[in-house]
Amino acid sequence: MTTNRSLVRGAAAAVLAVALVTSALLADSSGRTGRSSTGCTCHGSTPSASLTVTISGPQTVAPLSTHDYTVSASGGPSGTLGGFNLKASAGTLVAGTGNRVSGSEVTHSNRNSRSWTFSWTAPATSGAQSFVAVGLGCDGNSGTGGDAWNYYGGGANTAFSIDVNASLGVPGTPASSWLAPPVPNPCRREAQIEFSLASAGSARVEVLDLSGRRVATLVAGALPAGRRSARWDRRGDNGSRVASGLYFIRLVSGSESITTRLLVVD
Repeated sequence: MTTNRSLVRGAAAAVLAVALVTSALLADSSGRTGRSSTGCTCHGSTPSASLTVTISGPQTVAPLSTHDYTVSASGGPSGTLGGFNLKASAGTLVAGTGNRVSGSEVTHSNRNSRSWTFSWTAPATSGAQSFVAVGLGCDGNSGTGGDAWNYYGGGANTAFSIDVNASLGVPGTPASSWLAPPVPNPCRREAQIEFSLASAGSARVEVLDLSGRRVATLVAGALPAGRRSARWDRRGDNGSRVASGLYFIRLVSGSESITTRLLVVD
């Protein structure tokens, strides 16, 4: 009888251990923050040189300008499953496909990719800013033994440096056109979009869906130079309310085209 009880206890402990590991993996599948400096230690105690994490995007930008950045994890275990966590020193992050924002950090929202693109709007003042990041490659098994993770640059707190430089053109001056991030973002009912034209001329502000199809035209026609705003009530050109999801706000003026992102939620 004692032997049988011991066997039952051992089996129960094994089931519990598997459940705990599975629970941890499921939690990681929707992303975690706070890992950019400490590492993905649930998937291994130390970073792996077999995995390389890169960040691509402009490193000299104007104040309040918005740009796309991409984090990629290459090497490591075969397959396409992975994750990441990036922290910005300042500015505003806007999530893209397959990722989500939490304060000053962005992380994956599912583990079905090893490359993620998001938007970042520079702060209003000039100065040095940076990203720090960690990336992960998963082998797809139920355990973590075959996974690999590493920091951007191969070491903790290695900075992807960005120079926010007013000499590139400060929004609000005649030297540059600009398009500010919509407010609020995410939005449920209505968003306000601020923009400015460097010179008078024909301009258009429009809303595009993920496929690039225009769903709404907010401004179209000849405009004087300077700052103005547009409002979107979440309705398309056909008058129907659009579905929740990621949309792009685009300003087109002359040869210039500037795009920012807007997440619509229910």
